[in-house]
Amino acid sequence: MDLTLADFVLFLLLGSFGLIVFFTVISRMNRNGSECRSISRRVICRLCLHAFETSSREKTVDCPHCGVANERRGGHRPG
Repeated sequence: MDLTLADFVLFLLLGSFGLIVFFTVISRMNRNGSECRSISRRVICRLCLHAFETSSREKTVDCPHCGVANERRGGHRPG
């Protein structure tokens, strides 16, 4: 099969477009994953309504603003 210049340019454009779509999908998936992890670490104090993130896996977390123990929300993921 002979590859003409027009065919080469067409393949190059289609390949570039395919790579852009592929990397866009990968980027969106990574962003959604990091947002879900961030939301799972977020706690809102029941007394002062201070929102904070914690990496602790304990069931109760103390608010850094007022010191009240807050219970984590259990196991639901935002839709």
